[in-house]
Amino acid sequence: MSELERVDRPELFEDEQVVRQQVLEHLAGIDRVIVVMSGKGGVGKTAVSVNLAVALAQRGRRVGLFDADLNGPSVAKMLGLRGQPVRVSTAGELGAVPGPLGLRVQSMDFFLQGNQALDWDGPDGGGAVMRSGLEQSATADLLGRTDWGALDWLVIDLAPGADRLPALSRFLPKTAAAVVVAIPTQVALLSVDRSLRRARELGFPLIGMVENMGTSICSECGAEQPLFRDALGRENAGSDLQIDVIARIPFDRGLAADADAGRLFLEGRGRDSVAGRAISDLAAYVERYPRPDPSDEPPGEQG
Repeated sequence: MSELERVDRPELFEDEQVVRQQVLEHLAGIDRVIVVMSGKGGVGKTAVSVNLAVALAQRGRRVGLFDADLNGPSVAKMLGLRGQPVRVSTAGELGAVPGPLGLRVQSMDFFLQGNQALDWDGPDGGGAVMRSGLEQSATADLLGRTDWGALDWLVIDLAPGADRLPALSRFLPKTAAAVVVAIPTQVALLSVDRSLRRARELGFPLIGMVENMGTSICSECGAEQPLFRDALGRENAGSDLQIDVIARIPFDRGLAADADAGRLFLEGRGRDSVAGRAISDLAAYVERYPRPDPSDEPPGEQG
């Protein structure tokens, strides 16, 4: 039997329903799920995810953070959690790694040795045809075997790409919604447009867009100045994509340095910086966003 014939076996579709039910059961104690996505890499999506989770925790919320980028996990590095042991219960459930401010964190990074890379294809590349299915299965399994406990928010740092939200959405509860992160360049916004189109095809709730690193903060005088040529203009970048720009976070050298060092930017001098205030305002905006109606069709079952 060929690999493609095995993909078409109905048992695999039945298994997906079992996995989906397992994920939903493990997320049952979570009030809200927010997916942070981007059309492409290099836009600072993970930094936004981590700092959004921290800002929500600072507001007194119980927060989990799931690193859904299996091939390039960096949440653990930014939180200073690399090298933490995998926690497995006698029932085979995975324990979330405790992080600062009570964050509950799960990432593929905890399962890898040092800088080991995931090898989906095998030494001869023979598994390449199954890679997408393997990644989707592993992501759902990691999310659905983790004991998250009772949380107000679960922040999911999604891997870049327009296909990532559709692949994960079928496993998420009805109250999930998404934030998209972009930098203000034509190339980045083209990729964002593709991701937004896929999200809208799914009927997935969209909270808004975060413009990241559109400006930078001078380390000498504190002045804010453009970092990129303003390709679409400050006012119409979001309207061209038919989505609200809900935050503009400038590039801050301190934020980048803290991420590299595994320190919390919002616990130090960054809290009162322009970038820190923008992140805190983003958390407040996300909290005010109306909770999607659970009576609606779940994300991933629409369209």
